[in-house]
Amino acid sequence: MITLTILLIIALICVLVGCLMGLFSLLGVLVSLAVGVLVGALAGYVAGRFMGTETSFSRNILMGVLGSFVGEFVFGLFGIHATGSFTSFAISVVGACICIWVGQKFFS
Repeated sequence: MITLTILLIIALICVLVGCLMGLFSLLGVLVSLAVGVLVGALAGYVAGRFMGTETSFSRNILMGVLGSFVGEFVFGLFGIHATGSFTSFAISVVGACICIWVGQKFFS
């Protein structure tokens, strides 16, 4: 009887730890998504100031996030890849500048 009780307690502890780890991983995903959006907004803002455009916060987010993909693609063509936070941010800013420039050429 004691063995069954100990096994049930261990099983409940494992379930509780599993649920907490799932919660922490979900929380980690949400935090990394929020940080990605904020860094994208900052990259879009810096690119907008560099290119001389004044846009809204949502457009800064869009340009920063889209710019990170464009920058990674363009720099990847030359064999240059981001190795840290600063280089990733710089590539995002350059990609956002490219997006703003293309947008000005096609939509202005």
